[in-house]
Amino acid sequence: MKCAVCKGDVEERLIRYVQEIDGRIVIVENVPAELCLACGERYIRSDIAEKIQRVVWDANSPSRRDEVPVYDLAASG
Repeated sequence: MKCAVCKGDVEERLIRYVQEIDGRIVIVENVPAELCLACGERYIRSDIAEKIQRVVWDANSPSRRDEVPVYDLAASG
């Protein structure tokens, strides 16, 4: 498969998927995805996206919690 953005080579990898849901950051690790080796564009199959939704929305306890730093560009002058 070639990347739709840059036509670079795409390879299957396990990625960290980060999403904001209802004002909170959710991180899902070990997500199978196609990753462009040139530009970094990620492609996630629909069945994997559905599985991510089930894991997050079923309100299961997360594997762990990480602290996420937040920066405000407008406040930095």
